[in-house]
Amino acid sequence: MAIQDDWSIDYVNKTITHASGTTRYTVNTLYSWLMDLFDDAGQMDDPVPMSAQTPTEYTLINGWSFGSDADLGYLYGGSIVDGTNNDVWANFYTIGTIVEEAVVYWKQGTSLVASHPGYVQGHIDQLIKVIDNGVSTNDRKITAYIRNLGDLYDHFEVTAPLTGGRNPVPLATANDANDDETGSTVLGVSVVFGSVSKDIGDGLGSATYSVVIDGGGNSVVDVYRYLKYVTRRENTSAIDSPENLTEGRFYESVDPTYAQTKQAPFGTFAGGKFFGARGIWVENISDPNNRELIDSAGVSHIPPVSITVTVTGVANGDRVLVARDDGLGNINKSQYTISSVTTNSITVTATISGDVSTSGIIRVGDTQYTYTGITAPNVFTGVSPDPTGKTGSLFVPLVDAIASGTSLASGSMIYSSDFGVIVRVRKKGILPFENTG
Repeated sequence: MAIQDDWSIDYVNKTITHASGTTRYTVNTLYSWLMDLFDDAGQMDDPVPMSAQTPTEYTLINGWSFGSDADLGYLYGGSIVDGTNNDVWANFYTIGTIVEEAVVYWKQGTSLVASHPGYVQGHIDQLIKVIDNGVSTNDRKITAYIRNLGDLYDHFEVTAPLTGGRNPVPLATANDANDDETGSTVLGVSVVFGSVSKDIGDGLGSATYSVVIDGGGNSVVDVYRYLKYVTRRENTSAIDSPENLTEGRFYESVDPTYAQTKQAPFGTFAGGKFFGARGIWVENISDPNNRELIDSAGVSHIPPVSITVTVTGVANGDRVLVARDDGLGNINKSQYTISSVTTNSITVTATISGDVSTSGIIRVGDTQYTYTGITAPNVFTGVSPDPTGKTGSLFVPLVDAIASGTSLASGSMIYSSDFGVIVRVRKKGILPFENTG
């Protein structure tokens, strides 16, 4: 259809209206049609409705205006100033390399701007009102987003000039090999905004973070997929009500002054590791070594390597002991010397090594005690049973238990340097096993 079949002119009310059809026309095509129409003999007594400042910037003049804002959805490729109503419609269009199924959506202030009629996916070229009755909306800023699950995200903010103008919006997306679109099935993850102090164990002490991501015991890649899911384009829910009411689809960063990670707002994933955005703390994950975080002050924190020792190939009922050696092929039963004892704690004379698990078993001679924590620098806490009266030396086995399956594992510990161990497995009726490592 030709433009004259889709648009109508009301000479009495001086309005230009989209009347029918789904074809979208460039603003230049509309201008050219009007200029062709108004140079006819019968129109020479009527003032022209439109003027051109540049090939992409136009103005409605002489009291002319559009019939409704919806008419502008059928135009692209240029901006329009409505001098009668003091409105400005800027033209925004996306450029760059994006995945084939990418869907662009717009934000103005805190609200979604509807895409033009007929838009489904791919790049978009659209007029958006940035000045309404002489008042700029959100300082004429518009943000374009692409956030399809399974792809890396992107967004970009553009400020239109007072004349509207034709404004390119660069976007770049690609397939995300780490997002298999299963984020909706990841359970137990929570996102809580608020200042907290956390220590990753890197020797820098506690640092302040602005958001706590509780991984619910999931792997860090599953947490990453969940965070992608809650920031996808379909999520209109608040990211953390009432602390942060930003809709998930519009969430960019915990603080507007922080550098953004546009590909994934809470943090990216590469090489098997999660790289948190600034101010994001991640905890309670099954693989805590696979995270690198940045505190709210912008300081990077890499966790020390957490390790466990596992003895496999055992049988139900086997007694298993793994303990440090003394360098001479014997168990080091004098790892620490007792300084003092209370009903639920043992203080030793030396600083407890950072590679001792924060909970586990203590042996004082042949007596076995459990402990639930370590208070720096030299106190085992939560000791049971009551160790009152104990003196002398103690050691901390890595494993000291009876197997109930085919393997036994130590608690997690921080690797600082290699050390030797002696491994013993014994059970009546089975030849005793011993090895070193």
